[in-house]
Amino acid sequence: MSVHIESPLGFTADFPEHTQVLEDSAAGPNTEQYGLLGGVLVTVIKDDTSVTDAPGANGWAHVMSDFYLERAGTVLTEGALNLPGKSAYAVLVGYSDPDGAARVAASVGVWENNRFIGVVVIWPYVNPEIEPRVDMLKEIVSSISVA
Repeated sequence: MSVHIESPLGFTADFPEHTQVLEDSAAGPNTEQYGLLGGVLVTVIKDDTSVTDAPGANGWAHVMSDFYLERAGTVLTEGALNLPGKSAYAVLVGYSDPDGAARVAASVGVWENNRFIGVVVIWPYVNPEIEPRVDMLKEIVSSISVA
């Protein structure tokens, strides 16, 4: 069972059961946020005025990752997610939140159907043997479709 979302921002998503739709996005206008099990926060950002092609989506992922790198973060990995039907480039950064908790932030630029959507996924850093959880990120990003 999944939670189906039809967003006015121009995307649909099928997130796992028990996903919480956060009514007021803390990320600002043209964003929506969702809480997934395990402390995973997904922010979807409509930013199609500044991104007009797939290379721009890659650049967007880098620009967004700077926010976490400026907080003494470290790039864990980056690259194409190789998802069918869309171009998706991700930069994953390990950082500490203001409370000192270790987190991973993945900034993903998605280009699909000649449209752009940005996705930022943040989750608790569990341990070095399983981080960064690229497979989990791929599942989340593949569940979002740009209309």
